[in-house]
Amino acid sequence: GDSLEVRFVNFEFLHPYGVTAFAPGGGTLPDEFPYAGLKLIRINERAGTADFGSGITLRLAPFFGSIGVAPPPLMGRISSRPPGPHVGNLDNRDLVAGTILYMPVHVPGALLSVGDGHGMQGQGEVTGTALETSLRGTIQVVVRKGKKILWPRAETPTHYISMGLNEDLDEAARMAVRDMIDFLVTEKGMTRDDADILWSVATDLHVTQTVDATKGVHAMIPKSVIK
Repeated sequence: GDSLEVRFVNFEFLHPYGVTAFAPGGGTLPDEFPYAGLKLIRINERAGTADFGSGITLRLAPFFGSIGVAPPPLMGRISSRPPGPHVGNLDNRDLVAGTILYMPVHVPGALLSVGDGHGMQGQGEVTGTALETSLRGTIQVVVRKGKKILWPRAETPTHYISMGLNEDLDEAARMAVRDMIDFLVTEKGMTRDDADILWSVATDLHVTQTVDATKGVHAMIPKSVIK
């Protein structure tokens, strides 16, 4: 019945490289790459870049791909791969340093777990991997007593974020829309009708990831439009 507020303070790279890959039967195009591929990418933490090769330089944006709590007891034992009510393997690239993730608590103590270090990732994570690497992160955890939410939400310095998680990408989008409307009504005092209209003209939908059985969609509305 409580929520956890997890503030991402900073990230440090433990190695000057990361790897990214695809495997047969995996990713967004499982039938088009019926073999395995692996690429090592060198990281320059001081410059904040990664060398992809062939003259391509990437901008680092480290985050933890998986951060969650223990699931509701009635769910029993579950896989750590797909995200769900326990949050888990979100692979949401917007959760970088300076952002906040809000998660529902299902068991006493919450049992927070963090991992899956990513140096950077494209929206969708289409091969099933980001720039996988080892990270040391500093986070601040705040217990929000009595603040009940059903699904994860987040906040960046510039945006509010709602999330939808479902095996069907359309339903994941609907979940993100519903939760953003609920946020605007309960947290910002808007009418449901106005929240729906504001959603359509000022909020962006992003495909978080399409590869972990449960698809992810997140919505972002600029803080600048809400006084």
